[in-house]
Amino acid sequence: DRFTPTGVYDDSFLSDENIQYYADIGLLTFDEVKNVAFRVLKFNMENEEIEFSNDTVEQILCGIGSHHAGLLPAHKAFTETLYRLELMKVVFATETLAAGINMPARTTVICSMAKRGDRGMELLETSNMLQMAGRAGRRGMDTQGACVVAATPFEGPEDAITILTNEIKPVISQFTPSFSLAVNLVERGNGKLDLARSMVQKSFAAWESRQREEEMDSAMGVMDNQDNASPEDQFLNVLQLALEKELIETRAGTSPTGTSTGKISKLTALVDILSDGKKLKKVSKRHSGCAQMLELEQSTLKYLERELRERPDDVDLGLPVDMIDDEKSELLAEIKTQRQRVLKGEREVNDSMISIIAKVANNRMKMEDETAEALKNSLASVRENYNSEESSILQEGGILEPGELNFYVKNCSKKNRGPILALTTSAPSDDNGEDENWSQTLAILNVLESYGCIVKATESESAENSIYYVSSGGTHVGGLGMDNSLWTLTALGGAFDVAYESAELDKFQDALSFLGIEDDGDDNDDEIEEDSDEFVNIPKPQRESEKLVRDLCELSASEMAGYVSALVIDAPRQADSAIASFQKLTYNQQRVVQGALLSMERLNEVQRKFSLDELIGKTQLELNSCDVVTRWAAGDSWSDVLLMSGAAPGDLVRTLSRCLDALKQLGNVPYVPARGFDGDGVTVRTEASGLHPKIRALCREAAAEMDRYPVKDIMPFEEDTEGDSSDEADDE
Repeated sequence: DRFTPTGVYDDSFLSDENIQYYADIGLLTFDEVKNVAFRVLKFNMENEEIEFSNDTVEQILCGIGSHHAGLLPAHKAFTETLYRLELMKVVFATETLAAGINMPARTTVICSMAKRGDRGMELLETSNMLQMAGRAGRRGMDTQGACVVAATPFEGPEDAITILTNEIKPVISQFTPSFSLAVNLVERGNGKLDLARSMVQKSFAAWESRQREEEMDSAMGVMDNQDNASPEDQFLNVLQLALEKELIETRAGTSPTGTSTGKISKLTALVDILSDGKKLKKVSKRHSGCAQMLELEQSTLKYLERELRERPDDVDLGLPVDMIDDEKSELLAEIKTQRQRVLKGEREVNDSMISIIAKVANNRMKMEDETAEALKNSLASVRENYNSEESSILQEGGILEPGELNFYVKNCSKKNRGPILALTTSAPSDDNGEDENWSQTLAILNVLESYGCIVKATESESAENSIYYVSSGGTHVGGLGMDNSLWTLTALGGAFDVAYESAELDKFQDALSFLGIEDDGDDNDDEIEEDSDEFVNIPKPQRESEKLVRDLCELSASEMAGYVSALVIDAPRQADSAIASFQKLTYNQQRVVQGALLSMERLNEVQRKFSLDELIGKTQLELNSCDVVTRWAAGDSWSDVLLMSGAAPGDLVRTLSRCLDALKQLGNVPYVPARGFDGDGVTVRTEASGLHPKIRALCREAAAEMDRYPVKDIMPFEEDTEGDSSDEADDE
């Protein structure tokens, strides 16, 4: 007896009484409930480890289901099957059902018009809203569909109109050069870089760059012809253009003031405010309120301080309060409290959006370019228009004060300007797609050459004119689909800094050692003595790599799986500290991680030396999931691993699946004989050897151990009846 429904005393799950009970309270007919009950019972009997809970079964029997990323793939597939067969009438879903699945939905209800993003809660994108609304009404089955957008305490009809009437953002290039791409282009170009350069020049990013330049020239022309706009609007238009250009440069990594995710988010928010008249007026009122409150607090402080000064006898403010008479002590306490209020008011004014916009504008005007000049000219023009003794804030030639900017905002029109540059509010893309991407490709090639993955066959003054060949390690880099495949191979001992471009790192560490600042390490026989005669001619990066290979070969298959997960799985939102995660590792894993950290330092140093973008050269050693992956690969049950992880089932499956995919890729790289991997103390290696055959074999073994249900989803959900099969065929 797996399940006893609430309110029914018959012990039989498939009894007519049970079936009728759910037909009465739910959305399905008697026959539909019976069909669903058979399917649920069959699923739970065949999949005891991931069977549906009693609460979930009750929902399914009522014709109600859920579909989101936290569910197991098998559970989501079960929901999709019932919904396609119209055995489920209502599905509560996230965006997982918004695209790519043909479902017989006649009505879509959007319960919230906002979702959490990088900058907190944000309104839905127009394209996402339309995509979700478009699920209502199945072509070929329905003549119409309905979409209901529900108002909330935070979003109302105006927000819905804004989302639905906004323009859909344009498609933008996601092209980014990578280590594997660079190796494959070198191979396809027979060692020459002509093909690689041609690919970059023909990319969508390069086309976007040309379009952006034309758009910028056009926008600057519009700024020069604002005869009908008021001086305030002219200035705000130029200011908005300047911030949009700054945003584009920051996204491209070419901004003189630096780039970061936080800066991009801030500039995006500022541009959004400047382009929306309603939002601009709102932040102006807020700034005015904060400024007025600050002025009041400052006046109160001046009054209290004047009262203190006018007292007949002097008061030493450094004395303890209890040494002064009560009246004076009360006055001093009030002054202290009032000063804190003034400081708070100053923080609120300085943190206001008007103050932030003014600060960014001042930084922009310090630059030497056409946009900065246009911004300074428009500011001088509007100041000249308001040049009077009354407007003391309008100082010719001075910086733009927040109060001055707020003064212009109050006097400008309330209409929306909208984005001046169409690509401003799009996702990040390079402002100079062709040159920037090609320069990054050259940086990648320099790093690959330093690590012996590509080797110059013919010398040339220019790297672009050289001819290369790809080593065994380079072939492995080109065959891996990780974000930074060179780091993955390096962390597994398949490549190292053969050119010793990281020598400065050792000099720095030697200097720390000379000063007595160094980590205390445990001495053991496996450590390589740096000063021994046997290894005196072997570069330090090679010695570290060879030791790492030996430590890796000591791992079991399950330990290898856990270690590989650290290379490919990102940190969860709520994660343990690095020390706590490290302590959960086995002794062999801890040794390997220590060696990998040295390799990471070297690779980061070389990548910085050749100015490789941090996103392209991202290296990670995330230990949070190592213990969970290790136990799954060691054969622990799904329920035990799920309890150990504390994650949602769907999240755990994605973690294990990503590690499994990486292990399969590593296990399928071309076989390289073991010769040359074990150092003889004499031979200095100048090429990357690639993945050691024993490490490759461990990855294959670990993949075989991990590739089991529910990580290996073998649920086809084939329908038994002829009618069901035809429905599936129609969906396809």
